[in-house]
Amino acid sequence: MKEDNAQQEYLMNILHLAEERTSPPPLPREGIPKTIIPYPIQIICKIFMLPFILLDQFVQKAAKILIKTPIKKGGHCKRRGNCCYYILLPERKGLLFKLYFFWQTQINGFFVRKKSPEDTQGNKILVLGCKHLQQNGSCNNYLLRPAICRRWPIVELFGHPKILKGCGFTLELRKSYKKEPYTSFYKDFQVKNEE
Repeated sequence: MKEDNAQQEYLMNILHLAEERTSPPPLPREGIPKTIIPYPIQIICKIFMLPFILLDQFVQKAAKILIKTPIKKGGHCKRRGNCCYYILLPERKGLLFKLYFFWQTQINGFFVRKKSPEDTQGNKILVLGCKHLQQNGSCNNYLLRPAICRRWPIVELFGHPKILKGCGFTLELRKSYKKEPYTSFYKDFQVKNEE
């Protein structure tokens, strides 16, 4: 039980670090690993996948018009880059995850910050970073950025959304949900993001 609390505390510390950072964290000791896929092939793969990513984005936006989430997203990106310092990826078993991980690290440009995954409440979490993040917080791969970056911050239909403190995006409870039982469920939710 103490180990689970320690791991959960470690992940919360990672989120806190990501919120408070004003400059990029140090790179792994070995540096950013080299990709085995040549850069021109990476670009071709991203261009090939872009229509599917945009279609997915369109369908998700259409679904959100039909099915409103309790939380509404507003604001815009301030290009602080804090969401790119520590990307948390649940580790899974099987071939599909291996292919997904290969795509994220070899095509999208994510790299593993810590060799061994963190174990929290029985789930293994990989801590990744992004090699496309520049010193000024902007992305040098913005037009071809991955779907995970396009959806940030993710507002799900159920559950509590998480947004990094100081992020340019804001999250607030919709007017139609500002009554019981929603107000008690979201009582700990901060209506506006702290600056």
